[in-house]
Amino acid sequence: MTKFDMGAAWDDSIVLLRSHLPLTATIAAVFIFLPNLVLSWFGPVPIEPAAGASMDQVMAVFRQSMGEILPYQLLISVIGAIGGVGVLRLWLSRTGTSVGDALMFALRMIPTMVAVQIVLFVTLALAVFLLFLPGIAIGGGGGIALVALGLLGFLGLAAYFWGRLSVISPIIADRTVYNPLAAIQESLVLTKGNGWRIFLFMFLVVLVFLIAALFIGGMVGVVAGWAGGAGRMVTGLVEAVVAGIGGLVSVAVSAAAYRQLALRTSSDVFK
Repeated sequence: MTKFDMGAAWDDSIVLLRSHLPLTATIAAVFIFLPNLVLSWFGPVPIEPAAGASMDQVMAVFRQSMGEILPYQLLISVIGAIGGVGVLRLWLSRTGTSVGDALMFALRMIPTMVAVQIVLFVTLALAVFLLFLPGIAIGGGGGIALVALGLLGFLGLAAYFWGRLSVISPIIADRTVYNPLAAIQESLVLTKGNGWRIFLFMFLVVLVFLIAALFIGGMVGVVAGWAGGAGRMVTGLVEAVVAGIGGLVSVAVSAAAYRQLALRTSSDVFK
């Protein structure tokens, strides 16, 4: 069985990012950058707990903030998914595809993408329940130890299946798979034996990008802090730019992994 080549996947990611760059950058700007910018500028402002607040009060404030922003985040996720699948359709199409056709295709695939997210969320919730329930039920010192073990097990499973399920969107975009379970199954087939290698590749890319984003965000935060009311505008603009670039890079990395794995297992994928 051929092992996933991280170096080749990164090189292919760069090739994809350069391919149709004006078109893909425009899609990323419209479907990722602008929604995030609007949310940053006009969305709910995170609530900060009062000084000296207890843990219960902090958690209550956190739940309130999440309740206010979650609907907007879900909407942005759907809009971003449309743009991502549109970009993938452009990159993976074996025949010429216009931007309009790619975006119309992405709109048709919304039910599939939403269904995939629901299936994965339910599976994740079930895993959390099974891993943490024993420790919570026992309680005490032994319960805390079991919860810690459950947390480690959850993190390991999450990392592994991040790699195994990383090519679902490219499969949907390239093969026009409407059945969410079929898309998930095909991802598991393509990534068999390479889950940890793909996870490491994705993790390293995200880590480098995250470090750069935190550095830039910190620098901008210092400057924005001097700008009074304009601070939110500046910070929101930078966050939206980071989200747009990060989203496009994430799509390219996923597409590169798919191209490498699919070309090695099927002749029915573009070359």
